[in-house]
Amino acid sequence: MLKAIKTAVIGGSGYTGLELVKLLIKHKYANLSLLTSNTYSGMALQDAFAYFKNLNCAGIAFKATDSITYNDFAATDLVFLCLPPHQSMEFAANHLKDYRGKVIDIGSDFRIKDPESYREWYGKDHIATGMLKDFIYGLPEINGEQIKHAKYIANPGCYPTSVLLCLAPLAGLLSKNEPVGKEPFSDKILPCCGGPDIKGQLQIADINIDSKSGVSGAGRKLKDEYLFCSANENFYAYGPLLHRHIGEMEQEIEELCGSKFAISFTPHLLPVERGIFTSVYCKLRFGASYNEKSCCCDSNSKTGSKDAAVKEIVESLFSWYYKNCLFVKFIGQKIPQIKDVLNTNFCHIGYAYDNRTDTLKLFSAIDNLLKGAAGQAIQNMNIMFGFKQEEGLNE
Repeated sequence: MLKAIKTAVIGGSGYTGLELVKLLIKHKYANLSLLTSNTYSGMALQDAFAYFKNLNCAGIAFKATDSITYNDFAATDLVFLCLPPHQSMEFAANHLKDYRGKVIDIGSDFRIKDPESYREWYGKDHIATGMLKDFIYGLPEINGEQIKHAKYIANPGCYPTSVLLCLAPLAGLLSKNEPVGKEPFSDKILPCCGGPDIKGQLQIADINIDSKSGVSGAGRKLKDEYLFCSANENFYAYGPLLHRHIGEMEQEIEELCGSKFAISFTPHLLPVERGIFTSVYCKLRFGASYNEKSCCCDSNSKTGSKDAAVKEIVESLFSWYYKNCLFVKFIGQKIPQIKDVLNTNFCHIGYAYDNRTDTLKLFSAIDNLLKGAAGQAIQNMNIMFGFKQEEGLNE
């Protein structure tokens, strides 16, 4: 019989924190024992945010994050950290060294494993470097087995989630090494196009990415560009050169394919509340072992043959990779839409192949506050404690 767990949410008044609290209150096996916020310290959750008057959460109140001690959460089974950059590592260094429970950091401090790389992307020295190696990157569709046995989880960023789920099935096209965490390719996957010799037929030579996010992705910041009159009926790119999520994405791409792979990434701000739509443009190179005449595809047209070969490779790899993944839906040559994943933990992925420029275009849609943050954290919690992955996420 499954046993309910006690949880603590540190920094629970931001958009992600509140989404997490909603999920925990509705979860069959999770009890919220501690909720903190400096802004709303001393206030009942239902008084601070009227939405919670609709839920069974009487008695839950915010405690000041800055005033809590180890004893406030020592008896819990799991601590969620929902803190801005640099604050999670400070909390971990000061409070978590003796903690016997599990930790899921929804912030960004433990995603990048190399302290030098962290300094490069986040502009500050990491003060809990001894803990970095203990954090598992919490993307369940890639690292599910590691998450089962993990004590510490670094919840992925919203943009990286939308990008890495597009690229993970194609890791074998990025490197001669087999993808980490998955069985080698077999003849059963690609009966027409050469089976395991995918690398010899098709390679990804270059990756360009653009992502569009709703305003909630910026957090609860009081900045002019996030005010209604600035964001409404507006659309623009930001951080076009060195967005900090690039370091996280390149690190995990290297984990997948076994070699370094530089990407170009440009985020954009959408005039919507929530949701991310990502486009990944992969420049393809057809290798020496590609033979259009020996392929069972249409041999009368060079582009037709390439179209069919790419279709079979892409659809075979995605169907294989995500065949047992509850929350990722590969929809083939349909284009996903944000509205189809809003308020869910799902990721929808589609693709198109431009044979004129040999560009494979991958598209994904997620809810940035759920699959991109709080929902994925609950999915990780469920895996860590032996609950069904969908527990608390299918309402």
